[in-house]
Amino acid sequence: MAEERLIDEDKDRKYKIRKNADGEDELVIDAEADVEEEFEEVEFEVTESDFDDEEAAVMTPEQLAAREKAREEAEAKRVEELNSHISRAQSLVDEGKFEDATFVLDAAAELDRGNGKVYALKLIALTEGFTKFSNSYDATEAAEGVLAFATAEEKAELAAKTGDIWGVIENYRQKATELERENEAGKSARRAKFTAKRKKSAALFGATAGPLAVFAALAGYFGANMHSQLSNVYMTLFFVFIGLAAACFIATVITSRGLWASVNLLKRNEKNSSTKIGREYEAASAELKLLNKINEIFS
Repeated sequence: MAEERLIDEDKDRKYKIRKNADGEDELVIDAEADVEEEFEEVEFEVTESDFDDEEAAVMTPEQLAAREKAREEAEAKRVEELNSHISRAQSLVDEGKFEDATFVLDAAAELDRGNGKVYALKLIALTEGFTKFSNSYDATEAAEGVLAFATAEEKAELAAKTGDIWGVIENYRQKATELERENEAGKSARRAKFTAKRKKSAALFGATAGPLAVFAALAGYFGANMHSQLSNVYMTLFFVFIGLAAACFIATVITSRGLWASVNLLKRNEKNSSTKIGREYEAASAELKLLNKINEIFS
């Protein structure tokens, strides 16, 4: 039992057999097994790469170098093409060929969406040297691009070409204010007329829809009970009221169309795009918004 307890206590130890003094084999504890083995920690230096992809993991250093060279060449070609577009657009702007310059700058923007010089030139081209502001949507987008990406030097260069931007803004503000006043006055006058027309149409609709509901209900009642009477009175009344309901139905269709038209007139009256003065006001407002955005560049 003592031997069993000894073996049980030492079960996690390692043993070895050696010869004792009498030349017999003897089982002893291997003391060297308790010595913790030391391992040298090996450090690997991993080169950081801008392109963490599966393809790079199976490529040789030569292949990686070739790919990097190809990327550098493609980038150099892109920059060269971008600069060529910018130079060409500048020449076209100087010649006053603003529409052609816009097409060239669109191609340049495809190569670099964050180039402030491209947006600045495009703003000049779209406003024809800050003399026309009718192309407000595209020009406002270009002005936002200048705000986001142009350098201080590019903005200063652009500011020198705007001229008296404050004076232009004030003129457009007065124009927009006057157009707004005329537009609202026209809306108000038409609104009163169209509202009266809608009320009249609603009254006519009610004058036909109400009897239609009554005659239809009476026709339904007499039609459902005409066989319960020995006389033909209910049958006669059924045909009378069904005829009246049909006539009222036709009249209701006509009056409902008139009501629908009057309601639409009121809705259209509130839209600026429905009238010439309203469209002029919207255009002036868009141009004023563009001018304020251009002024924001230099504020």
